[in-house]
Amino acid sequence: MRKLLILGILFSFCSHLFAQEEVRIPFSVAISAHIVKYNQKMDEAYRQSDLERATFLFDSLVTNHLNGTYMDDFTFNTIKEEPITFKEYEKPIFLITYAAWCVPGIGEIPALNDLADRFHDQIDFVVLFWDTKENLKDKSDDYSKNIQMVYVDEKTNQDSYIVNKLKHALGFPMMYFLDEEKKLLNIQKIETHHSSETLSNSYNIHFNSLSKGVSLIIADLDRKGLLKDDTDTEALKEKEAEDEEVGEDGRTAEERRIDEEYEKYKREKDSLRNLLRDKN
Repeated sequence: MRKLLILGILFSFCSHLFAQEEVRIPFSVAISAHIVKYNQKMDEAYRQSDLERATFLFDSLVTNHLNGTYMDDFTFNTIKEEPITFKEYEKPIFLITYAAWCVPGIGEIPALNDLADRFHDQIDFVVLFWDTKENLKDKSDDYSKNIQMVYVDEKTNQDSYIVNKLKHALGFPMMYFLDEEKKLLNIQKIETHHSSETLSNSYNIHFNSLSKGVSLIIADLDRKGLLKDDTDTEALKEKEAEDEEVGEDGRTAEERRIDEEYEKYKREKDSLRNLLRDKN
């Protein structure tokens, strides 16, 4: 009887222990399980020009199936051609995937540089180019020294399984926010705007978008008690407060900005259409 009691206690303890252990699902496994159905629905949304539906589908995929998964380890190169693996980063990661032919908004890189200069002690900022070393060199001078510039050349890279998922499944440019254990906190698309936007407006648009990812990582560090006391969070708090403040018209600053951008875009589009019509 005593032996049975001891065995029962051990069984209960072990069952509780295993129940508490987290099942770590690799990002590549999660995206593979859902990408086919996702692409089918996205194709249908784009055929119907339903951009709102497309946005919903992307957010749903990320929230329900990708957040909480763990990024696979893979190898990429620095400008000095030194190979580095994903697991070598010890801090949380703010990852942007890009290509040299992508044209960023005029204020995007300055906004990213400012955030990296402020928060590089807490976060590793990495810009990954799906490109060659030569094309990466042409871009490197634009970025802060606190941002790690790396590249993956598909012709030589051996980690095709994860490269395929990161580059071809979700596309790029794309932002990935990961904690110190490479757990995905969120994925977001890079903010876009009309090419005629001013530098100051473009900077504000991108700073607001990029800072949301930084805020997410900082909040996760704070929750875990890993946040350094001297972390400069005031700029993020001020920006968030400004964007969330509701005006007399019942809209936030961010909502007004988006509406103004859309109205400006429509005016420019109508003007161009009229110009083409007059020429014909």
